[in-house]
Amino acid sequence: MMIVCANSKGGVGKSTIATHLAVWLFDQGFRTALLDTDKQRSSSEWIAEAEPGIAVRVADTPEECLAGTRELAQHHDFVVGDAPGGLEDLSRTLLILADLAIFPISPSILDVRSVAGATQVLRYAQGINGGRPEGRLVLNKMKTRDTISQELKASAPRLGLLVAASIIRDLQAYRDVAQQGTVVGRFGRKGAQAAADLEGLFLELLGPFMAQKQMQRRRAVDDQ
Repeated sequence: MMIVCANSKGGVGKSTIATHLAVWLFDQGFRTALLDTDKQRSSSEWIAEAEPGIAVRVADTPEECLAGTRELAQHHDFVVGDAPGGLEDLSRTLLILADLAIFPISPSILDVRSVAGATQVLRYAQGINGGRPEGRLVLNKMKTRDTISQELKASAPRLGLLVAASIIRDLQAYRDVAQQGTVVGRFGRKGAQAAADLEGLFLELLGPFMAQKQMQRRRAVDDQ
């Protein structure tokens, strides 16, 4: 399964979510890989520190993106793609290859405006692939008492994408783990709140897919 974190602008938390998703899936016992197409290489460098057991590939062109996805998909249950900030050819290619597209959005008017572009590209990919990938808008970096955060939460359902029920709060733990080369799920009590937010999101988005993968594994074992 290919999962892509994308958006039409940077700074929304794509790489953070992609990195944490890859490590979380790995810790659940799934064969997991990361395809980093963001020129900053944030997620691939972060993964190399946090969990060297996760296979990592980088891609700078649509052709490399296609080849990397096909290679990784042959040997892994899940491939997490970190798209570049923007919706150019690389992002379009990733979305065409994806089964699920995650669009993080933070409480900013610029982020809200970026959703229109993301929705357009998602519809383009779905038109080519008969409705695939599924798309989910994820409210990220949310502040409980922040007016803009509350306004975004209220207006998100009208932005043209299905909105995940799970919300990711803006917590210091994310900044701490980035500096230390780990993830919130492995950060003990300091990362507990952030880890709970992410686990809720990941189970919401991937629960059925994970169950399907586990069933396929059991069948393969039984056939042996």
